[in-house]
Amino acid sequence: MIKIGIIDDNFQLTVILNEYLSKLVDMKVVGIAHNGMEGMELIKREHPDVVILDLIMPHTDGFSLLEKLYADHISTKVLMLTAFGKEDIIKKANELGVSYFLLKPFELSQLSDTIRTICSNESYSIKISRESKPANENKSGESLEVRITDVLRSMGIPANLKGYIFLREAIQMVFRNVELLGGITKLIYPAIAKLYNTTPSRVERAIRHSIEVGWNRGSIEHLNLVFGNTVSPLKGKPTNSEFIALIADHLRLQKVG
Repeated sequence: MIKIGIIDDNFQLTVILNEYLSKLVDMKVVGIAHNGMEGMELIKREHPDVVILDLIMPHTDGFSLLEKLYADHISTKVLMLTAFGKEDIIKKANELGVSYFLLKPFELSQLSDTIRTICSNESYSIKISRESKPANENKSGESLEVRITDVLRSMGIPANLKGYIFLREAIQMVFRNVELLGGITKLIYPAIAKLYNTTPSRVERAIRHSIEVGWNRGSIEHLNLVFGNTVSPLKGKPTNSEFIALIADHLRLQKVG
């Protein structure tokens, strides 16, 4: 029986994961925590075989918890959930003992298979799972980033703007999980801020400034190509969330990803 701890601030997700994993004959959920501080207490109290850990959480985030586990020589295997697949994040997590990355969104069956893989007697190393991509993703994650870059540049947004980088991250997140749009201020901005060691308000302002620059510099032809009749210079520039959503939709229609 594999003992599992779930540490994620998304209450609804923890309920779904608990219900699914508890039905499996070879797994048992021994506890749920919604922030890193509670998670550390859970691990020390229940000694789970595997911890399902979210990267971005309040109070103590995923990396802070990993650092505490590493410092205390706690050998619990960690399956990290994240919307990011960046090389520097993977490297840091690997150094802190993460067994496996699972990129959001993912299938529940993939989660349980991954847990079994981690707990098998075979040697394991950090991996990134991309098998649960939506059907409209048929290329590598790198091709998505390149395509986003092409679209942003074609719209007149300079690559040297900080908001350009933040926009690219936000579009990738929404492309892979459209539900994130409903929490742009509570989820997307904080996640990007954490990634680049800044604040959510600065992320929001930088993205807004980049959109303004692109809106003023971009050609009407390119605006129409991406946005169609949804927006126009006469209607004024779109909001941050509208801009991100429209480009993500544009890429989905092209089946890029």
